[in-house]
Amino acid sequence: MYAGRQYRLKIETGDQDESVKLRGRFIVVTTIDKFNAKQLLGEWYIRNAKIKLTKIAQPLIQSFKRRNVFPTEIVFRDMATRWGSCTAKVKIILNPELITAPKGGIEYVIIHELCYLIHHDHTQKFIDLQTKEMPRREKWKEKLEKLLA
Repeated sequence: MYAGRQYRLKIETGDQDESVKLRGRFIVVTTIDKFNAKQLLGEWYIRNAKIKLTKIAQPLIQSFKRRNVFPTEIVFRDMATRWGSCTAKVKIILNPELITAPKGGIEYVIIHELCYLIHHDHTQKFIDLQTKEMPRREKWKEKLEKLLA
């Protein structure tokens, strides 16, 4: 999975540079040694997660500035059971595996964390704010829960 779409993994061996590329319906890993493929793919996911998730987060963060919410940083960390979290130091932490989700799912997680910076619990005020910012939040929450399972 990548960006909400399923791709077939294709591993090619070669004596040139090692790389990972999207090619049609495939994620193609080119490697000198097939045993490197898993590591190369993992590094590719993390690089792309940092770029794409940050790009999706920026306009959402800008829109929350009107609510006096200013996250200091976006951090990427592997988390076994979460897509995201935030800290008391106003950092948003995102699981790089979130890159496997569709854009709407990524936006759901980021909005969830931004709302949490305003309401530090999951009270009705939190849910109301989240629903106001993303009216179809339940749909995306369900999709993400299926991906995480």
